[in-house]
Amino acid sequence: MQTIIRRQTVYGSVKLHPVDAAREQFGLNLRRHRERAGLSQERLADACELDRTEISLLERGKRFPRLDTVVRLARGLELSSPSELLEGIV
Repeated sequence: MQTIIRRQTVYGSVKLHPVDAAREQFGLNLRRHRERAGLSQERLADACELDRTEISLLERGKRFPRLDTVVRLARGLELSSPSELLEGIV
């Protein structure tokens, strides 16, 4: 079994691999929009027909969302575009 290391050391500090950084940024964006909407993870999950643990995993950067999940989340958060959840992701 092969282990893939996704962290790179740069000048003594830890730099996230771009894939991990994108996952974490998506999670931060999701949490920020959810809190602005005044929704708990459970209420957002209900609005999007997702499980609350899915919301938690996404917010913590532990899982990548599928495209249809991004669209569901944007609708549940009443965002003008799903791209708002992708802000800051290169």
